[in-house]
Amino acid sequence: MQATSQQSQGRVMKGKLFLAGVVAAALAVTSAVAQVYVEFMPPMKRGNRPYTLLPTGPGTTVYTANNFTTNPNVDPDDGFVVAQLPFPFEFNGTIYNYIAINVNGFIMFLDGPNVPLGLVGMNIATRLFDGQQFPRNVVAPFWGDHYMRVGPPSQPQYMPSQVLTRLVTVGGRQAFCVEWRNLNINDKTVPSSVGNFQVYLYQQTQIVGNFQGDIEFAYGTIGGNPNTSQQTVVTRNASVGLKGSSPQGDWINGLEFGGNINVARTSTRLTNVWPPSGATDTTIVFQAIPRVRLDVWGDGDADFSQAPGERHAGRPQNIFVTANDALTILRSVATGIPLDSLYRRPAFKGDVDHNGRYYYSTRNWNNTADTPRYRREIRTRSLYYTDDLPNDNSLDIRSIYFYVNAYDAALIMHYLGGRIPELPWLIDSVVPAGKLAYERARTFELRTQEAVKVGSMLRVPIYLDGDNVGPLSIAFDAGVPIESVELTAKENALALSHGSRVAIAGSVELSKDEPVAWLTIPSTAEVLRVTDVEFNGDRQSDKVVRIAAREPVETTITASPNPLTTTTTILVTIPTPGIYTLAIYDAQGRRVSTLASGVLAKGTLPVTWNGTDQMGNTLPNGTYFCRLEGSGIGNVVTSIVLDR
Repeated sequence: MQATSQQSQGRVMKGKLFLAGVVAAALAVTSAVAQVYVEFMPPMKRGNRPYTLLPTGPGTTVYTANNFTTNPNVDPDDGFVVAQLPFPFEFNGTIYNYIAINVNGFIMFLDGPNVPLGLVGMNIATRLFDGQQFPRNVVAPFWGDHYMRVGPPSQPQYMPSQVLTRLVTVGGRQAFCVEWRNLNINDKTVPSSVGNFQVYLYQQTQIVGNFQGDIEFAYGTIGGNPNTSQQTVVTRNASVGLKGSSPQGDWINGLEFGGNINVARTSTRLTNVWPPSGATDTTIVFQAIPRVRLDVWGDGDADFSQAPGERHAGRPQNIFVTANDALTILRSVATGIPLDSLYRRPAFKGDVDHNGRYYYSTRNWNNTADTPRYRREIRTRSLYYTDDLPNDNSLDIRSIYFYVNAYDAALIMHYLGGRIPELPWLIDSVVPAGKLAYERARTFELRTQEAVKVGSMLRVPIYLDGDNVGPLSIAFDAGVPIESVELTAKENALALSHGSRVAIAGSVELSKDEPVAWLTIPSTAEVLRVTDVEFNGDRQSDKVVRIAAREPVETTITASPNPLTTTTTILVTIPTPGIYTLAIYDAQGRRVSTLASGVLAKGTLPVTWNGTDQMGNTLPNGTYFCRLEGSGIGNVVTSIVLDR
């Protein structure tokens, strides 16, 4: 038989939490967003799987050309039949019990048993790669322009076509098989163009509460029509793969076997030979990446520690919500890598104030006309994610996604501090714990006129424009590399930087007269163009800040972090060069360690102390004093608490 082949670092301290700088683990995080290509491995070939026809006895459902409809009309060209699955199957974040089987070599997952209405263009194979065109949530072993034939006598040159379904067992695993048998493929004018192929949906049994199984494509013989002398079989220009529901376009091309998901999710390659798998005893397999999904929206479990088998499985909220949940969210904000945005996944769990829903719309704001696709956010703080949805004809409830911001992390820290009783927290305000009246901060500023040079770096303070009592979040892109971000509030606060991005969250009490944190940036920076600004969950305008580093005018000593658990950085600012000694003294006034001695230049000198004496012995916990002496300045002292 001849087939045509035409081409057409966080750490928890005793009662305290402090984290600053770049968390190395964030660098290894891969993007996990609502796309089918994060639900399955790239396609691979599986050998020693000879093509086996489904039996036609009891347990098999057989559909003929007259069963396929475009409701209510019989349509053997582009029609569907609906089949109920023998077990729930999860695809792209949704659990389904029904599929629609299309003449054109694909299945589509359905919410109910009704035949899809009003769908056109089902014969266009390239729609596998077009997220803005229906169908969506598709599994396509051989999507082309096919036709179901009834055969003789009304169609004497054609073989009668069938679609069969059956629950089968393959290698000890149950699977639901759909088989297209003697289908007139790709060119309905060519009676000899006949193909046979199958799709297997495997039942997931490994993870409790997950129903996402493997998917397998199998290919049988082509041609063999005894009712015609023609030999041509048209196998070109069909698509093979999986398609999700995102209007942005998300698919896995089943013809890309190199193991690279970035290739498989961008390739638009079509078939040109039979079988697409390379041999009739070889199948194409999409191995599922089953993900645990948890049902409560915004309960704070962004790291999924309450999932079955995890450390907090079956535990109450006051156990499964930890600082690591806030860190997980803050890491996402700092790196710009979103949490998985599907329903019942990490962003769904981390959206603790319920204002993180969004979808992709093709209608204008008033739903009166079509418009180019855009991201539309649903900021209403609703109890259920299906509440208060906009009037939008393009809105599909299955295509609602979720995101988190730094304020979600701040609310988690507020909960951990015992300031709110539960998560999610939907009340518009947070009681300021005893503060009867105060000028509430509405934004932040980078006060560069107070910046201090430290060697080749510049330390820039971040201030609020008012007081803060309770949850606080700040996130922005500084436009220059961030060496570190150092918090002044040491309790119930987190800070991360990654590249030029900064994210801060906590439950803190601060006045407008004290800095929130210090940024360390290159001293060569002259202007900070601050973009992607968020303050307490609200997006704000960009900021342009000119650098004006001050010259030291007085002698100062600061230490951070303080209390010290492992090491602390002592910053000594000297307005005049001279001979100085910097030393550590205990509470009895005994010198225990000399940190620097000799000629010191004007400026700010960073010195690290690890809580040991001059001989390297670990000192007991307690209060110590760092003292600077020399060049007519008297004694300048700061206290350091050692608390390992």
